[in-house]
Amino acid sequence: MNSAHRSFMALGAATLTLAGCGKISPISAPALRSGSADFSVVAAMGTSISTGYQSGGVVDNHQDKSFPDLFANHVGASSFTIPSISADGIPPLLQIVSLNPLVINNTGRPLGAPTNFAQPSAYHNMAIPGALLFDVADSSAYHTSPNPVGRTNFTYFTLIQRSRGTILEQVASRAPTFITFEYGANEALGYATSGGAIALFPSATFAALLTGTLNGLQALIPGAKVAMFNVPDVTSIPFFTTFPPYVLDASGNPVFVGGVPLTLIGHEGAGDAPLGPGDLVLLTAASALAAGDGFPIGQYSYLTGAPGTGVALENSKVLSAGEVTTVQTAISAYNAAIASEATTRGLALVDLNALLRQAATVGLEYRGSTYTSAFLTGGLFSLDGVHPNDFAHGILCNALIAAVNRQFGSNIAPLDLSTVATFSSSRARPSGGGPVLPWIRNEDEGLAQLFPWKKAPAL
Repeated sequence: MNSAHRSFMALGAATLTLAGCGKISPISAPALRSGSADFSVVAAMGTSISTGYQSGGVVDNHQDKSFPDLFANHVGASSFTIPSISADGIPPLLQIVSLNPLVINNTGRPLGAPTNFAQPSAYHNMAIPGALLFDVADSSAYHTSPNPVGRTNFTYFTLIQRSRGTILEQVASRAPTFITFEYGANEALGYATSGGAIALFPSATFAALLTGTLNGLQALIPGAKVAMFNVPDVTSIPFFTTFPPYVLDASGNPVFVGGVPLTLIGHEGAGDAPLGPGDLVLLTAASALAAGDGFPIGQYSYLTGAPGTGVALENSKVLSAGEVTTVQTAISAYNAAIASEATTRGLALVDLNALLRQAATVGLEYRGSTYTSAFLTGGLFSLDGVHPNDFAHGILCNALIAAVNRQFGSNIAPLDLSTVATFSSSRARPSGGGPVLPWIRNEDEGLAQLFPWKKAPAL
């Protein structure tokens, strides 16, 4: 995101919190009581979510709106340093180039650079994009190849870990009084985003690592309070839900042949076969779909109108229904281990899984508008279809606050979401005069042609 997009949307000054039934409701703000927690030194451990990664990259004006940064500033932590990256990020952030046809890329955007790489102390936010739970106390996969987890890109470890010890050691060096702990998403995402080509992290191994990691954390930082996030169902994010597996007509309705909806052609296993209703077409299939691949001969691409080629989608562009079940089962096991550890150790548990489920089903209401996990128009996800935007990070911060209040008897007021509802690199803007929506400029015709099966919300 460049500086032209840093203005805040005028959403009002109501103080908000996450409530039941998918609604975000107003609440009053009493004087802060910390309960049994101490927020003087806050540290973060986690993945790209905790880093503030958005739209395919890391940049400072999203990093400082990550939920750990928002939380630390909101509770009055003495300081909260981040591995800041200048505009337009590393890599440069994605932007919408064209809606019809859909073109999203970072072509022409300048590469950012670290601005405080020489900071002598560890960063307070030690979340690293691509990090696994394995990495917290084991540095063997940070910079060398081959390595135990098959990592080939070491960019963010170089920029954030800086060869100064393990993540756990660096966090401990800041003597934090409060820690946010968010791992497990990458263990599932690698498998899911590759269409099942990358091995799924074994749930029993994850549970054993979690126990050992938390033992090490509490041994090194015995007095710190911890808030732990569970793992969302990654198959419900826009990366997996944007493109339907059906052939659609010009009105966005399924095409029926012999009374059965006609599906796309996907490469599943040993041969080409029609997709089923439970199969998920990945966002990485966009260019193939635009060219007519996946559509039977005689049919047309629902993205561009190009004639169907009869060429099957690659297996890496599809997550089959069976693979969906496999990854969801693993996530459930990860979360069972997380819940058990949180209960046993007295940690605050932030139910990120339930929050995303609300977004993907009933949506989250704010100021009369419903925000969902829909790609581009839902208002919660960035342009990569995986990572939350600034507004969603505000919602995550409030979910964190609610969990901390429940567990530690504090009464932290929820964050005012108007302070984080920013313009994004998707050129989102508030609609004039009506409810605030994550609208795309000049999208009326473009989105109707781009996603004919998705109806724009009425103002």
